Amino acid sequence: MSRPITLTLLALTLVLPLRVLAQAGDLRAEIGKRDRAWEKAYNAGDAAGLTALYTKDAQVMAPGAETASGSSALQAYFTEDMKGGAKMALTLQDVVGFGDYALETGKYVATSAEGKHLDHGKFMSLYKKTDGVWKLYRDTWNSSMPPK
Repeated sequence: MSRPITLTLLALTLVLPLRVLAQAGDLRAEIGKRDRAWEKAYNAGDAAGLTALYTKDAQVMAPGAETASGSSALQAYFTEDMKGGAKMALTLQDVVGFGDYALETGKYVATSAEGKHLDHGKFMSLYKKTDGVWKLYRDTWNSSMPPK
């Protein structure tokens, strides 16, 4: 193998992983921004704003409830869910991207409006890039608290 080809292959071997790492960091930051927008809408009781963070054909698979599919069902679910005034805090743990999809795993903590601990657990959210914007496509979570 000639020296220029060897040097080119070596350079690609060194640069490609850096590019992938940079993209992963960008994706993590973008999904983190989406989490903050989700918290802001939920904590404000803004069901319409929260629903806008999801694709039109999204599904929410909440514990103890039938799957809510589509914008109207999601907005109805969140309107009912937020009536109690609970506040949510999300912690992003991991994001894996693959094409126009990204899978996020994380933890949540729910507190009352007065700050009393209500629940905590984990979540998994599948994002889909739609018109250049990451939107929630599938969303599910479950409690880490023992059953009552």
